[in-house]
Amino acid sequence: MNHHPTLLPFLLLFVSAGFAYSLPNIIVFFADNLGYNDIGAFSSTCTNTDTKTPNIDKLASEGIKLKNWNSAAALCSASRAALLTGKYPVRTGVFPGVFKTDAENGLSPDEITIAEYLKEKGYATSIIGKWHLGQREEYLPTNQGFDEWYGIPYHMSGGSIDSHLCGYDIDGTIWLPLFEGTHIIEQPVDLTNLAQRYASRGREFIRKNIEQNKPFFLYFPFSHVHQLCSPQLSTCQWASSQFSKNSPNASFYDAVEEMDWITGEIIRQLDESNVANQTLVLFTSDNGPWLAEQSCSGSKGPFTGKWFLDHAPSDCTACPHDYDPSPTLDRPHRCIFQGEDKLWEIDGVSCGEDVGLGSCWEANVIMPGIARWPGHIPSGTETYEMVSTLDVMPTILTLTDNTPRDVLDGMNILPILYQDSDRVVSDDRILFFWRDGFQEGPLPSPYGRYDVVAAKLGRIKAWIYTKSSHYNLDKEVYHDPPLLFDVLSDPAEAYPLDPADYSDVIEEILWKIKEHKDSITWGNPLTISRDPMYLPCYNRKTNCRSHFGSGLDAIE
Repeated sequence: MNHHPTLLPFLLLFVSAGFAYSLPNIIVFFADNLGYNDIGAFSSTCTNTDTKTPNIDKLASEGIKLKNWNSAAALCSASRAALLTGKYPVRTGVFPGVFKTDAENGLSPDEITIAEYLKEKGYATSIIGKWHLGQREEYLPTNQGFDEWYGIPYHMSGGSIDSHLCGYDIDGTIWLPLFEGTHIIEQPVDLTNLAQRYASRGREFIRKNIEQNKPFFLYFPFSHVHQLCSPQLSTCQWASSQFSKNSPNASFYDAVEEMDWITGEIIRQLDESNVANQTLVLFTSDNGPWLAEQSCSGSKGPFTGKWFLDHAPSDCTACPHDYDPSPTLDRPHRCIFQGEDKLWEIDGVSCGEDVGLGSCWEANVIMPGIARWPGHIPSGTETYEMVSTLDVMPTILTLTDNTPRDVLDGMNILPILYQDSDRVVSDDRILFFWRDGFQEGPLPSPYGRYDVVAAKLGRIKAWIYTKSSHYNLDKEVYHDPPLLFDVLSDPAEAYPLDPADYSDVIEEILWKIKEHKDSITWGNPLTISRDPMYLPCYNRKTNCRSHFGSGLDAIE
């Protein structure tokens, strides 16, 4: 028998590498308030001629486009909780509204996140970007299963930066912080190079774990493309100096292109490390565009909510955040923000046009969804099978041979991603859409109550209550029988179906809504309690600043 001792090191390396990569690496990109139409691969040329997203488009061409990806919640905190837990936010208490900058609570440490499950399997876990599930130390990512975190604890309108002061920051102490782990390392954050630092951290995390032969989970919830705080709408978007000559001020398109560049940098590291074939990459958005912010936000694309536009009260105005309606005869949609020494004015939009963030119309429900895993997911494919942000958790658990220790609302969508020829294509899955903003209810104003306003059974969407986004003044309208749309053939929700032709569908949807609501064990809503003492602050002796810049005056 011939022995080949020179092959032994190679065989050991092969076995070692095979063992390490029996568990795939996982990257989840999660954009902030990005519309379906804001990505080139999903947009119509007749509605989007401005946004350039070559890296995300390439990702889509190398994998599958999930063209019926449904957000699990109407707002940011709830959507993030749903992704990380696989549960409707009503089950985790992440309602109503979002966690404010001075929130007392956060996502309960009793909840088991994707990161915690994966750590049990030996994964390195990292989050880079926006958290928005509680800014107090006990609720931060490193206490929720992540080994490391580099990012901002909430949305980009949560504090002032140099040269862009928030109207509510009267004392000049509420500065937007950058965290590393549990520590504030920069306040206010420098946005002229934040994107480059995000990308560098992501690339370093990948390299480090490849060198250590360790599978990794990188959760990348972008801080893009959420706008900055009011009232300075002329400088409401942001990007680095690499993408905007007026950095940190930028256009919405600058912000999207910077987000695309970050995505490309992370994917490039996979290629350079030769692990693209061992890495599942998912890309989607938490919610749709904040349409009342107008040029500061994205496009609703084909999801115009046409029926609602035609039926909403014409005298109702949707204003940018922190502005209030103040109509005049010649400006029926005038909005104002009363500053300390200045009255800010802008024209808002009609409530009928405000069908994005904060609502359950399709502009805030259908997200761009991409999955890429070379050798497993066929490239250049697309599907209209209904999937949800809720599905990320159970899919990853199945992929990593994990057993959930709680009942999940999502489902494993690997057969859809793989486009298995023998999979059962179901048209009877149901999704429920919850929101607040009711005129009455047990919650304090403006929340009213948290309730199911719509549900989808396959391609049929049934509206129980219709209303515009957020806390606009239009009262919710109850529909009995439900208002029905075939949202695959009518994404604009323009042409209601005759309920007489769908009596069986209505009966099934109403029964399933009741069954779903009966399954809820109601707890205390976690987002309401607040206290200024919980505002993140680097050092109160320096007015919560870690450094002093030169541009502290608000831009007119």
